[in-house]
Amino acid sequence: MPSVLAYHRPTSLDEAATLLAGPRRRALAGGTVVVADVRKNRAEGVEVVDLQDLGLDTIEDTTQGAGQGRMRLGAMVRLADVATDARCPSVLREAARRELPSALRNQATIGGTAAQGDITSLVVAALLVHDAQVHFHGSAAVALGEYLRDEHVRGGRDHRLIVAVTIESGGSGAIAATGRTPADVPIVAAVARSSAAGLRLALTGVASTPIEVDPSAPVVGLNPPADFRGSAEFRAHLAAVLSARALLAVA
Repeated sequence: MPSVLAYHRPTSLDEAATLLAGPRRRALAGGTVVVADVRKNRAEGVEVVDLQDLGLDTIEDTTQGAGQGRMRLGAMVRLADVATDARCPSVLREAARRELPSALRNQATIGGTAAQGDITSLVVAALLVHDAQVHFHGSAAVALGEYLRDEHVRGGRDHRLIVAVTIESGGSGAIAATGRTPADVPIVAAVARSSAAGLRLALTGVASTPIEVDPSAPVVGLNPPADFRGSAEFRAHLAAVLSARALLAVA
């Protein structure tokens, strides 16, 4: 039996939100996660809701007055666009360049990347230290860290339509990472940012999603997962070393 039972291509946010509220429906953004998932053999098929006709692919400067600069990244903005747009913070551009092979960067989207919250995602870590807020159609925005901790999100039961991610655009940032090879996905990475508001630090590879931690005590309370690439103790050690390197780079 085919995994995809129906394909929907809404032309308005209201239509898309209504479709996504239905059972067994999945949002299709870049397709790097959903397409691979729906091709798996499963007892029940799914319906996909293609978001490409909703005008969610723009990057805007939303700074008002003399306050902290902010940017709005539409949910369908591709990582390749983030990597090359000079308006985006430099550390976010670097994270986007390092996230995936070039072909997949042209598919993967900011909204999909934030929703997936992959444990190794440098982009999610960079968004966290830039005070990312996730915006939905028809409901209030939430901080990205709070969104990733939501059990409904982690369980795949959140059917809200992400329309944008907004971030602070100022400050300076740095990435420190360790992988099995220079080109490999990092086992653990630290992303630091310094701004007028102070230091912020996020880690990948030490929890089920990238997490923001206290720059003054980055490994306190950590209980990293273990796998073939490293034990919990090894990951905690890497987190401490890489945090120090990233913070030194933005000092």
